[in-house]
Amino acid sequence: MEDFKHTFLRLCRDNNIEPQDCVVSQLKRLESPRSKPVLDLSTNSLSAKTCNILGKVINTDRTFIEYKFADSMLSEDAIKGLAFGFSTNVHCRKLDLKGNNIRGTGAEALGKMLRHNHHLLSICLEWNALGMLDNSFAMFCEGVGANNSLQALDLRNNQISHDGAAELASSLKRNCTLRALDLRWNNVGLLGGRALLEMLQTNKTLCRLELAGNNIPGDILKSIEQDKTVQLSDLMDTIDKQEELLRKSKRSSAQQVGHLQETLEERKSAFNTLASKLAMTESELALTEQKANDFSLLITRLKQELSDKTSVHQDELRKEHEDRAIIEAKLYKEISEAFDKNAQLETKNEDLERRCKQQQDQIFELKEQITHLQAEVKLKGSHFDERIQQEKNRHKDDMRNAEQIRQKEVARTRHEADEAESALRERIQRLEMSRLELEEEVSRLKNINMTDKMHHDEQLSLAKQKIVAEEDNRHKQLEDKLRVLQATKDEVQSRCSQQSSTISELQSKNSSLVLEVETMKKRVEEMNQELAEKNTVTLSEVGKVKIELNQTVNKLEAERAMHAEVRDKLNDSDRKLSDSLKKKLKSRELELSNVREEEAQRAQVLQMAIMSYMNKAPPAVRKITNLNGPPSEKGPF
Repeated sequence: MEDFKHTFLRLCRDNNIEPQDCVVSQLKRLESPRSKPVLDLSTNSLSAKTCNILGKVINTDRTFIEYKFADSMLSEDAIKGLAFGFSTNVHCRKLDLKGNNIRGTGAEALGKMLRHNHHLLSICLEWNALGMLDNSFAMFCEGVGANNSLQALDLRNNQISHDGAAELASSLKRNCTLRALDLRWNNVGLLGGRALLEMLQTNKTLCRLELAGNNIPGDILKSIEQDKTVQLSDLMDTIDKQEELLRKSKRSSAQQVGHLQETLEERKSAFNTLASKLAMTESELALTEQKANDFSLLITRLKQELSDKTSVHQDELRKEHEDRAIIEAKLYKEISEAFDKNAQLETKNEDLERRCKQQQDQIFELKEQITHLQAEVKLKGSHFDERIQQEKNRHKDDMRNAEQIRQKEVARTRHEADEAESALRERIQRLEMSRLELEEEVSRLKNINMTDKMHHDEQLSLAKQKIVAEEDNRHKQLEDKLRVLQATKDEVQSRCSQQSSTISELQSKNSSLVLEVETMKKRVEEMNQELAEKNTVTLSEVGKVKIELNQTVNKLEAERAMHAEVRDKLNDSDRKLSDSLKKKLKSRELELSNVREEEAQRAQVLQMAIMSYMNKAPPAVRKITNLNGPPSEKGPF
């Protein structure tokens, strides 16, 4: 209703036409929800412009199924406008144009409208002048003959002559849908009656024909009535047969509906079970997705922590390598300095040997002087021998003390190294035991995997920190020992320099220094070997820990892949179930809709047959008795 009203008012504004109050008030009255879809503009004087606008609105309207323009004093232009609108309207079923003095071009417009409109069922044209002009009425009759939807046509009081009746009869020979035709109170006459009688020989669908007040002879009317009674009997037989068929079809359809209802109930129960299963699977899928998300978060966090720890460990290893490279460079530098000092001592020894030769030469030269001074030399020799013996004893005591100190330091360093190795082995064993326990706990309890792994990582980081701290302490101790040994070496060298008064003392000290340098080289090599072994042990332990972490990460990734596969399988199964259920539901809905449409069609056919049987049979009897009675003021519509 609102769309019709808004379209009418918009077209009036666009064409600069003032909308008539009668139309607007009628449209407002129809806005109530209880109003019927009938537009009644009867007894309202409508202008041609208003009818043109109404025709444009009716052209595409799907609101009203019945239009009434009775006694509206419509002009020929108004009829043209309305006919233009109804020619393409597909929703209207009834049209009332009573008492509008339609003639000439109006009749031609109505004929064109009937030729194009195939949805109108009933049209009332009472109290017009359609038969005044034979040519216009002929065009109207051509439209009636070409129409294939019209079932009732009221042409009372339209000044139809015998020529118009002949045209109408010839057009009705082509029509196979018209069931009721009212031609009362026209001027059909003898020729028109014969044309209509001839028409009834070929047209078997026209069941009701009203011809009162047309000056038709009685014999023609009787023959027309006989034809109508024969048609009625045939129609009754066909109706009985259709009723029998309808009863059988109704019983079979009732049985089919019962079976369908049973199958529908079974399908509903199966659908409910499937829906419950689907809900359960969706909940399980949600839980698995949540677990998969949790596992993915754990894996990403573990990977991040592993990358952070590996980067930290690599930085620590790089720093240790740099520190060790610095320490080795220092040791190599000290060894090179010791080699340089040894070379200097060798040059000094060569100088001393050369001087010794010179002194021997001097000795040979001074033998004569020595012989003179042998007595003094013997006396002083005994004294010097005692002093030399004392110096030798003192030197031996110093060497013995230094050797004892060295042996104690070596034993202490070895003992500390053994203790450190045993402690490291115990810690490694403890770490391995804790790792095994953690693996067992991971296999048994996957839900507390993260906490155990964090605990294991903390223990591993603490162990690494302790090992690094102990290695740093050990390196510092070794550096201190090297410094002490360097200090002892410097002291020995200083003593050797102090005791370089004689060639024998220099030679003995030189040999002792060479031996000490060789022993220090051996010690440095041993310490380097120990450091290399310890480095290999630490690297092997770090590699084992990395391998274990990689194994755990691989296990978690495998579990994640398994969860992803399970989720994909669940998604595929859900999709397949939903598709199959949708297809089955669509097929069932189509079957039910087809059954309903068939039942509705059968019920409609039955209802139409019964209504036509109940409504048409008694008036036929009345028409036989009252053929020449007074005209009735109301039509059959």
